[in-house]
Amino acid sequence: MNPQAIATELDSLLGVVRSVGGALEGALLGIALALALWSVVPRLKSSRRNVLWIATGLLLVGEGFLIWFHVRLSEIAVVADPAGRIAGHVAVPLWIESEKLYVWALVVAVMGLLARDRRDELAPGVGVAVAALILGGVLWGRPFTNPLPSFLSQYVGYLQGIASGSAQVAQAAFEGMEGARHFYYNSWYMWIHPPLLFFGYGAFTMSFLATVLMVTRRHSSYERLAYHWARLGYLPLTAGMLLGFPWAVIAWQGESWWWSGKVNMSIMMWLLYTAYLHGRLYLRRHGMWRWVAALSILSFVILLLTYLATYVVPGAHSYA
Repeated sequence: MNPQAIATELDSLLGVVRSVGGALEGALLGIALALALWSVVPRLKSSRRNVLWIATGLLLVGEGFLIWFHVRLSEIAVVADPAGRIAGHVAVPLWIESEKLYVWALVVAVMGLLARDRRDELAPGVGVAVAALILGGVLWGRPFTNPLPSFLSQYVGYLQGIASGSAQVAQAAFEGMEGARHFYYNSWYMWIHPPLLFFGYGAFTMSFLATVLMVTRRHSSYERLAYHWARLGYLPLTAGMLLGFPWAVIAWQGESWWWSGKVNMSIMMWLLYTAYLHGRLYLRRHGMWRWVAALSILSFVILLLTYLATYVVPGAHSYA
C-alpha cells in the first residue's frame, strides 16, 4: 500500500466529482426554483407534473453519479495496517453526511409521482417539499462539491498517519480507521437502518401534505389518505429503529448513548406517530379529527426536529 499514490488517486477522483457535480448542483438549484414556482402559481398547474418528472429525472441522474463516485471511492479507499497488510476496503453508504437531504428529496419525488389517490391535489405540496429538500440538500449538504467531508477528513488523516514514519502514530491511525470501517461504514446496520428511516420520512412527508389538505378542505378522504401514507411509513420507521438498537449497544459500548438528543427525539417521534395511528380508532367521536390532525402535524414537526438534532444537539448520534 502506497499512501501517497492513494492520496493522488483520491484527489483526482474528487476533482472529477466537483467538476461534474458543480454543473449538477446548478441544474438542481434551477429545477428546484422552477418546481417551487410551478407548484404555487395556479395558471401553471397544467405543466406541474411535467416539471416534477424533470426534477425526479435530474435527481436520479445525480444519484447515479453519486453511486459511481461511491463505487470508485470504495476501490480507492483501502485500509491497511502499518506493516502494509490490507484489512479491507471502505464501502461508504449512499445516505450519510452531505447526501441525506438529497436522498430524502428523491424518495418524496418518486412517491409523489407514484401516488395514485388524489395525486393531482397532492402535487403542489409535493412540489414545494421536493424543492425545499433539493435546496437544502444542494446549499447545505453540497453532495457533489463537498462530498463526504467527515469521511474524507478521517481517511486523509489515516493516510497521513500511516505515512508519518512514527510506528505509534501509524498504529493509532490504523486502529481508528479500521474501527470506523468495521463498526460504521461497512456495517450491515448502515446499509439497512438509514434507508428504512428515509423511506419512512418520505411517507410521513406525504402524510403531512394530506393532513394539510384535510385541515384546509375539511374532507374525510384526505384524512384517510394521510393515514395510508403514515401507515406505510410507520413499519419501516419501527423496523429501522429496532435494527439500530443492537448496533448501538456494540458500537457505543461504554458511552451513555441512550441519553443522546437524537436518540430521544427519535423515540418521541415514534411515540407520537404511534399515538396518531391509535387516535384513529376513536375518529368517529365528535371533534376527534382535530386531535388526529394535530397529532399528525406535531409528529411531522418532531420528525424535522429529529433530523436537525443530528447537527445541533451533542451526543453519540450527532455531528454537533
